[in-house]
Amino acid sequence: MKQLFQKAISGAKTIAITGHKHPDGDCVGACMAMYLYLTKKYPKKQVTVYLETPPENLAVLPAWDRIDDTFTPPAKPFDLFLILDCSSEERFPAASEMVAAAKSTFVIDHHMTNTHFANGEVVVPDASSTCEVLYDLFSANAIDEGIATALYLGIVHDTGVFKYGSCKEHTMQVAGKLLSKGVDAQRIIDDTFYRKTFLQNRIIGYATLNAKLFLDGRVIFTQLSLEDMQKFGAKIKDTEGVVDQIRLTEGIEVALFAREDEPDTYKLSMRAISKVNVASICQEFGGGGHRLAAGCNTKGPMEEVLKKILALVEEQL
Repeated sequence: MKQLFQKAISGAKTIAITGHKHPDGDCVGACMAMYLYLTKKYPKKQVTVYLETPPENLAVLPAWDRIDDTFTPPAKPFDLFLILDCSSEERFPAASEMVAAAKSTFVIDHHMTNTHFANGEVVVPDASSTCEVLYDLFSANAIDEGIATALYLGIVHDTGVFKYGSCKEHTMQVAGKLLSKGVDAQRIIDDTFYRKTFLQNRIIGYATLNAKLFLDGRVIFTQLSLEDMQKFGAKIKDTEGVVDQIRLTEGIEVALFAREDEPDTYKLSMRAISKVNVASICQEFGGGGHRLAAGCNTKGPMEEVLKKILALVEEQL
């Protein structure tokens, strides 16, 4: 794997980095770690990182001001476009034209539903996060405190602070090595994962209050309508944490959260405890992810969508 990565970057003078839309901790951590690594180890290369404006709580990462959230294209196509934490081409619409124009593309990912769309790739479905994959690709002696902080943040977010099933022995070994670089673990965990704004807490409370149980209490479902979002003055980033909160409900196997982004157009987030492969369910709606954490976008009355999802869940229970 490391050889594939090194070969991809060796001949490139101009390199761009991007991640998926609505970037989360692993996506942002991976992109910033890659930017910091390349600019440190290969100072003669021109490196640009493109991301939608990430959540403000992730601004603890170094080189935050280097993110181009305008997606301004270069005068000439990039020699190499690195696409991180993206399972398919639909996941980075703002950068799609620049990616298509690039001389070469390389994807680094850990989603089991990856569609293998780039010229080259390193996809490790067993890894806890894209940041864990990057650690194994980077030269250990080039990882400084800044790079380690970005990688650690990504691992923390995609493992739910080391509690999800994707967190294996190797994950903990990597985390330990990153800590030895001087990472402030308490700050990363408290300030970027657990801490919520007052508005986020209100929305989580509202969504939890309106949750419903299905399939004999094994599935919990809640949703936020456009009207709800407007009432709270909420943005997409303010809904983070809803599905993870209802997932903690005793006795449930699957948690489902639907956010209405346009009339009858929903972003669905699914989490499972152990028995249900939610990635396979989300694939039925054009999405994907991991066995116990996945998502998709869908259209149609939520009553009909929910009915289909519950039938698919019941087949696996």
